[in-house]
Amino acid sequence: MASMKALFKAAPQPGALELREIEWPSPRADEVVIDVAGASICGSDLHIAEWHPMAQWTVTPVIMGHEFAGVIREVGSAVSDYQPGDAVAVESVIWCGTCPRCREGKTNVCDNRRLFGLHVPGGLAQAVAAPTKLLHRLPAGLRPEHAALAEPTTVALHAVLLQPPQPGDVVLVTGPGPIGLLCGRIARAFGAQVLISGTPADAARRLPAARELGLEPLDPSRPLHESIDGPVDLVLESSGAGAALTDAMQLVKRGGGITLIGMPSRNVELDLAVALRGEIALRASYCGTWHDFERALRLIADGIIPAEAIIARYPLDRALEAFADASAQRVLKPLVHP
Repeated sequence: MASMKALFKAAPQPGALELREIEWPSPRADEVVIDVAGASICGSDLHIAEWHPMAQWTVTPVIMGHEFAGVIREVGSAVSDYQPGDAVAVESVIWCGTCPRCREGKTNVCDNRRLFGLHVPGGLAQAVAAPTKLLHRLPAGLRPEHAALAEPTTVALHAVLLQPPQPGDVVLVTGPGPIGLLCGRIARAFGAQVLISGTPADAARRLPAARELGLEPLDPSRPLHESIDGPVDLVLESSGAGAALTDAMQLVKRGGGITLIGMPSRNVELDLAVALRGEIALRASYCGTWHDFERALRLIADGIIPAEAIIARYPLDRALEAFADASAQRVLKPLVHP
């Protein structure tokens, strides 16, 4: 079989992204090989590209990409419930199924987890092999390239479901990156009024996009407490910035909640007395479970997550350009396709 193209993190150092020609993957007995229809680029991928300390659990060299979907090309010898031509999306966390966390249904925090694009070959390639336990069939009418958004939508949905807002609640999303925008859309679907904050760097692209998605962007040149009238019911902290979390502690109502979604790039110092005196619930959220992924696909299929308003397409040959545009915030969500 002819060789295929794949984007590698080639070495444990900043940069070192290489588009290579390699052999087409072959499935193990319990795997399928998927022709990738689309693979979206995540903030974590940018951290891997920059070789940020938080990304240095990545094992190099590795084919990048943990958000992808496509059409099955080939099935392994033990696979009977899928066949070539089936359209599928793939979970990013490769869970073991036997540890205590998996047996509790918390596969997102599996004790032995690995991830596509960090520890095993990922989806920024023409094809990728994946075990059937991680596959999800696409709802009727959902385009495979749009299903690449299932993984980040799962991250957002899992976070919102930890403390679902009630109709009429005021929800503050801190950080208007792709995950923050997805969180905002989902919270809005629950009937909440969604405010979204950012920095002056977000004013050119991300905050206007938030308005286009039906959210209420706040003026990044003003302190948050001057932009918000009264305490909010819930904060979805999607930036990973310590300053945003400090603001959240001051702005959420007593008895309210803060859900931590954005990954901090450094240690964050908190005045926990504020949380204790106000009985503020701090919840951490990571990835999502099987059921979250299934529901995320439905949100995209039903248009609650409007894929075309979020993605920007790049052919695989221009993957490095996609990384550059994402890093410079020229686009919301690059979608790389063969």
